[in-house]
Amino acid sequence: MIKNALIVAAVLVLVVAGYGYNIARDIAAVAGGYVSQTICTNVVMIGRDLDEVELHDLSSDQNSVSQSTVQGDRVDTRIGLGPLGFTHTAQYRPGLGCSHIAGMSLEAFESIGPTQQAESTGVDDAWPGVRAVGGVDQQQLDQVVAEAFSETNESIYQAKNTRAVLVHYKGELIAEAYGDGFNGDTPLRGMSMTKSVSATLVGILVGQGRLNIHEAAPVRGWSELDDARSRVTTDHLLKMTAGFDYQEEMESDPRNLLSTMLYAVGDAAGLASQTPLRGEPGHSWDYQTVHSVLLQDVVRNTIGDDQAYFRFPREALFDKLDMHNSFFQADATGTFIGGASMYASGRDWMKLGLLYLNDGIHQGERILPEGWVAYATTPSEASLKKRAYGAQIWLNSPAATVLFPDAPADAYAFQGHFGQYVIVIPSLELVVVRMGMTFGGGGQSFDKQAFLRGILSALPDAGTVKPAL
Repeated sequence: MIKNALIVAAVLVLVVAGYGYNIARDIAAVAGGYVSQTICTNVVMIGRDLDEVELHDLSSDQNSVSQSTVQGDRVDTRIGLGPLGFTHTAQYRPGLGCSHIAGMSLEAFESIGPTQQAESTGVDDAWPGVRAVGGVDQQQLDQVVAEAFSETNESIYQAKNTRAVLVHYKGELIAEAYGDGFNGDTPLRGMSMTKSVSATLVGILVGQGRLNIHEAAPVRGWSELDDARSRVTTDHLLKMTAGFDYQEEMESDPRNLLSTMLYAVGDAAGLASQTPLRGEPGHSWDYQTVHSVLLQDVVRNTIGDDQAYFRFPREALFDKLDMHNSFFQADATGTFIGGASMYASGRDWMKLGLLYLNDGIHQGERILPEGWVAYATTPSEASLKKRAYGAQIWLNSPAATVLFPDAPADAYAFQGHFGQYVIVIPSLELVVVRMGMTFGGGGQSFDKQAFLRGILSALPDAGTVKPAL
């Protein structure tokens, strides 16, 4: 009996040890993918200093468990969790940005990419510069902008860490400011604002007559399924009404689907496509990045030619808008990560906001099809039970929770984790950009409500603004 008990105890120890190892490995994969990609993008691609990136772009917790080495186009990050250590690698590929290799062989990884250079970065010589607009309280506006950069706490979890603020009003740029080490040409991490750009690419395909968003979404493998995923349309993905069966979490659960999909696997869309649904698509709304990741699978499959797909964001959008300092990043298989990994300068984010303000027209050329902006900024009925949401865009329409209570109901925004915002208010001809890395509460250390209220109060028509609430 004693012998049997010892055997059982030994087996239990091995099971527990194996389970603990798997947990540590999964957490390390997410942490290593995030850290190595962040450093690869900002140091290898953008040219920032490694020490500065580690200090301001990574949290204290991430720095405490990671050690990164930059070698040419490659970043190796070792994650130490107690006695265990795991190394993860991100590498730059021209046209596809920095991707974590995630178990793929280096030969296979390097074989994927554009045969022609698909990136272009440079100084924005045509940028108009700040100009005065009659009636604007410039002193008030300057104070609001300065306050966005002011710091009262040295903790990375309490700091605003603002990097760019731009305000465009009635056809003129009326404010533009940058944090130390940044300027109008520095690509900045958009986080979930990437979702709005992925939707924009879908809109361009619609305008070209290549995609019907109300037909079944062309996602790999779904047409052969006998479950509800075969009935998910691209419209469901755009409006986040497919109804996937998972909870969107990041900091609270480092092993959840969101983090694993973005930072720990080589085929993000492939993993996303395996997510089951709760019921029939279209009946419920939840903010779920799976929708956005699958949109890039839709774009890639619609185009049907990988080389054309790799060039598509730049040729169809970035070059059209003179967004010279913008780039998507792909997973190891070459699919752009549709939910989180795009970078663009503050000026380029402003240009995207202006494209929407001007109904999809840039300098007389229609980039988005007629009616697309109206579609993208119309909430689904399902979303109004929680937060008004359009086609990968947050809306200020009356709902259970209102986005900007002090702003007009027609306001809408591209929004990203850590406090990224492009806010568009058509009735005021206003576009506001704020970029930063605000870690506290995913960006809550920066008060976006007070920030927008301050800007609105500086405008001559502030007294005529009818707030959403």
